[in-house]
Amino acid sequence: MANGILFPFKNTQDGGVFKKTITSLETTRSDLIAFLTLKKKQRPMRNNLYSPYYDYLFEPWDEISDASLQADLVEKINQFFPEIVLKEIQNTFLEEENVLQSKIIYSIPILGNVEDEINLSLSTIN
Repeated sequence: MANGILFPFKNTQDGGVFKKTITSLETTRSDLIAFLTLKKKQRPMRNNLYSPYYDYLFEPWDEISDASLQADLVEKINQFFPEIVLKEIQNTFLEEENVLQSKIIYSIPILGNVEDEINLSLSTIN
């Protein structure tokens, strides 16, 4: 039985249009990735449901920006994903490639404190 749809979307030959998530860990991971790539105003009637990454992506990068982004990420993830306990957030801006890389390590206590990580690369070039 499926819990949700795998994000990023992938076609399937197993029936249906998109690949499904089977476990709660897969579902939480897919939901978190979908949230972290969500821009402002992409969800009508849910104006506060967006990722803070895009507020910092085109700004000068320094320790202050990194600390502010981490604080905003903690606030948003705690608001929309109360089942997740954040362990660590690492942000690195690669100036040569114009890419913001982020690594988020988290655990899910209701699943026996299973730990997982997400790695994102967001580009400032369209």
